[in-house]
Amino acid sequence: MQVTRKVITIAITTIFLALSSVANAQLKLHMVGFKVAYNTSGVNFNPKQEQVKTLTTKENFSIEYIYYHDLWQTMPYFGFQIGLSSQEQGYSIGDIETHLKVYEMPFVSQFHIDFWQMRLLINLGGFVGYRSEKSDGFTDTDYKTDYGFIAGAGFAFILKPFELHIEGNYQYSLSSLYDAKRNSSTVLEFAYPHQLLLSAAIYIHLNK
Repeated sequence: MQVTRKVITIAITTIFLALSSVANAQLKLHMVGFKVAYNTSGVNFNPKQEQVKTLTTKENFSIEYIYYHDLWQTMPYFGFQIGLSSQEQGYSIGDIETHLKVYEMPFVSQFHIDFWQMRLLINLGGFVGYRSEKSDGFTDTDYKTDYGFIAGAGFAFILKPFELHIEGNYQYSLSSLYDAKRNSSTVLEFAYPHQLLLSAAIYIHLNK
């Protein structure tokens, strides 16, 4: 729990620092938008389990805010992205499927290179989340708090005052699905979820 509190504290601090930088940076571009994603999700088990497979889901939605700004008023490649998302995640072992509903808050540095009416996007950041539902129910040894990192890339098509973003992002959770000592105090078991999200989003420019 101490590790979880530290991660959440770091996440909140990062967001406040990013927001404070908005006030001090040269105004560039603010956007808000809505994202849908196709999710291929799975779990890395340690010790390894046999017959583990990924699941694909379509019920993945996000509301996001993006801010692009110059660095030292000379390098217009920087920005950050925050939002709220609802994801359906899961995995299967043999014929048994497990589905989870997870609510997340991503906080991502989005580097962009603009050309023509497009942008090349590179994402790097993290997320905190909450596992709210599980198809076979939660137990006392399950962890509901989630956190991890995000990395990805994509393209943006600028259609002022709108933008269409097509992205692929990989998420890896650093919070196991359950207590490693749930079955034994000597043999530890871990289960780390991961997601590959292919997404499309529409944004509207707020100041241009």
